[in-house]
Amino acid sequence: MSFKKSISSLKLPHHKSTAAMAAEKVAAPSEVLLPMCMHSGHDAEPVVAVGDKVLVGQLVAREEGRNSSPVYASISGTVAAIEDYTSETGRKTKAIRITGDGKMEVSPDVKAPEIHDLDSFLEAVRASGIVGLGGAAFPLWAKLDAIRRGPIKTVLINGAECEPFITSDHRTMVDHSELIVKGVELLKKYLHSEKFILGIENNKPDAIAQMEKVFAGDSAVEVKALTSVYPQGAKQVLLYNAAGLVVGEGQRLASLGYIIINVTSLAKMAEYVETGMPLVERCITVDGSAVKEPKNLLVPVGTRISYLIENAGGFSCEPGKVIFGGPMMGRTAYSLEQPVVKATNAVLAFNKADSAALEPSACIHCGRCVENCPLSLNPTAYAKALEIDDEAERFAVLEREKVSLCMECGSCSYVCPARRPLVQNNQKGKSFVRAYKAQLKEKEGGK
Repeated sequence: MSFKKSISSLKLPHHKSTAAMAAEKVAAPSEVLLPMCMHSGHDAEPVVAVGDKVLVGQLVAREEGRNSSPVYASISGTVAAIEDYTSETGRKTKAIRITGDGKMEVSPDVKAPEIHDLDSFLEAVRASGIVGLGGAAFPLWAKLDAIRRGPIKTVLINGAECEPFITSDHRTMVDHSELIVKGVELLKKYLHSEKFILGIENNKPDAIAQMEKVFAGDSAVEVKALTSVYPQGAKQVLLYNAAGLVVGEGQRLASLGYIIINVTSLAKMAEYVETGMPLVERCITVDGSAVKEPKNLLVPVGTRISYLIENAGGFSCEPGKVIFGGPMMGRTAYSLEQPVVKATNAVLAFNKADSAALEPSACIHCGRCVENCPLSLNPTAYAKALEIDDEAERFAVLEREKVSLCMECGSCSYVCPARRPLVQNNQKGKSFVRAYKAQLKEKEGGK
C-alpha cells in the first residue's frame, strides 16, 4: 500500500446546511425496532420475551460471541414482537419491537458504573453498548482492549466528518465539548495514553475553535485542522494526514501504539461513565433535496425513518432514494419503516433527479479511478478479474491486486466518466475473496 500524494485530492461539495443547527430532541416515538446486528460482530441475543414491560436503558439483548455488543431499550413500553429482520445490507437477524407507553421511564439499573482500574473501565465500556459511531460500528470496548496487547501511546480522535451533508459529529464538538474533555481524561487515566490528536476538517471553524478553547491548557492534546478533502475521515487517510504514518497491509494500528476513536463515540463513553445511561439515542442529520426542513435530530435508537422525516417537516417532493449515512458510503433504505441503528449518523432523502441511476458505458481507460483512490488501488483490474471463470485464477488476481484493502469510499465511482459501478465491483471482489478463503480453510480443516 502506498500514497502517491500527501493527502487525498478528491473535492466534494460540502452541503453542510445543518452545521449551525443544534440537535432537536424528538418526542418519544410510538414504537422502536431494535435489530440485533447494530455492530460489526456477532448478533446480540434477546433476553426479553413478548409481553415484557421494559424501561429506557434496560438490557434487552446481551452480547453473544466475539466482538458483540449489548442492546438496550431506547423507549419505555412493552415488547410487542421478536421478529425476523433484514438490514439494508442484506444481513438477516432478529429484531425486538417495542411499543411505547409515552412515559420514557428510566430503568433503575441505569446508574454510573464503579470504575477503579483498567479492567473495570473496559468492562464499563463493554456494558455501555457503544460502537464506532462514524459508521464502522466496531464495539468500542474491543478497540480499547488493544491495550492488553501493548501500550496505546497515541489516540487519534476522528472529527473529520468528511461526507457531504452529515453534521452530527460537528454538533458533538460544538455542543458537548465537555464530554470530549472527560473522554480524553478517562483514556489518560486508564489507558495511560500520552498524546491525543483531534483531526477536524477545516470546513468546521467553529468546532476547531471550540476544541482549541477547551484543550488550551492541555499540552497532551493537539487540535489539528485538516484539509477538507474526501475521504479525510477514513482510517488510513486520517492516520497519514494527521500523524504522518502508514499502516501496512495486515498490520494492526495498535501495533504502532495508536488507536482511532470517533469523536461522538468518545463523548458517549464519557456520558455513560458519568450517568450510566447506555447508548440509546443518537444525533442524526436529516437532509437532502427531498427533505422540507433539514435538521439535526436527537432520536431513540430504533426509530423509524418515517418519523425522522415527519420531524423534519416531511418530504418537499416525492423522494427517489433514501440513504442511511452519507451519499458516498451510505446504504439505500428499502423502506421508510426501517429503523435507525446505533451507527446511523444521517438519513438523507433525495429527489428523483438527484438520485437517478446513470447508465454506464465502456471503460475508456482514463485512469481517474486509480489516480483518485487514496490507496492507489486499481478498480478496473477488479472488474476484469470478476469476469474470469476459473475461481482459483480469479482469486489469485484479486489477491495480487489487493482488493481486500479497498475501504469502499466510493471515490472511484464518483470520478468515473463512464459511470461504471466500480465500488460495487470492489465489494463483489472482496466478498468473493472472503468466501474463497473460507472454502480453503474448510478444506484444510477437513484433511
